[in-house]
Amino acid sequence: MKVVVTGSAGKIGRPALAALRTARHRATGLDIAGPIEPGRQLRCDCTDFGAAMGALSGIDPAGGVPDAVVHLAGIPAPGLATDEATFAVNTRSTYNIFSACARLGIRKIVWASSETILGLPFDEPPAFAPLDETHPDRPNWSYALAKQLGETMADTFVRWHDDMAIVSLRFSNVFTADDYAGLEKMQADPARRKWNLWSYVDAEDAAAACVRAVEAPVTGHQRLLIAAADTLIDRPSAGLMGEYFPNVPLGTIEGFQSLQSSARAAELIGYRPQHSWRDRAQP
Repeated sequence: MKVVVTGSAGKIGRPALAALRTARHRATGLDIAGPIEPGRQLRCDCTDFGAAMGALSGIDPAGGVPDAVVHLAGIPAPGLATDEATFAVNTRSTYNIFSACARLGIRKIVWASSETILGLPFDEPPAFAPLDETHPDRPNWSYALAKQLGETMADTFVRWHDDMAIVSLRFSNVFTADDYAGLEKMQADPARRKWNLWSYVDAEDAAAACVRAVEAPVTGHQRLLIAAADTLIDRPSAGLMGEYFPNVPLGTIEGFQSLQSSARAAELIGYRPQHSWRDRAQP
């Protein structure tokens, strides 16, 4: 397929662009930063509706309107900009991409939602664990609120256009090689990571989820948690929950199993994480 990736210079965008090309899709990247590769990557500010419409309507060397868009552009975490800027950039860019796709007849969108919707940081304990898509939304940051509104927009756009499919990938904390360097401190003090139940996802697995979601024959709006298979801490997950969240109802959990369940993503798009910090961390 012909696929456009927004935020292609980002933490997920770079491996997602590469993974799509490896899967033999014709992928073009859009970003306000990073390298320019004529016909394959170009500058585009997704908060500018005209720019988004122009980029998605076709680029001469790459051809016309894409079959799908992977929308990863935006401010990628809370605390990187003011609350107002984070909310404005992320909400506006998501609306612009959804609206441009609807107007141009692009019927498949995969976009970066977030685990933060579920109540991070868990100063108020979660309703249950492992977390799944039935957990109530409890956005506690402006960043998370923008992601929740993005999912509300997705509900609305697929109602307006019943042939449109939008997949909201609720990524856990994305880890690259640089992030794994901090594992020693995390292991020594698990309380440092209780804010998201010690969850994470390797950037390569996040990219693979994007490819799977592009290719999967889903309909409507689907919300999917995307996490690694294990936690970041070398202690049994049930023990961590017993120490830090003793009153939270705990489902069946074995060994170091993640406390964010990607079972629905496995069922709907065939997502199965392949990477663990145990393989990535330097000895």
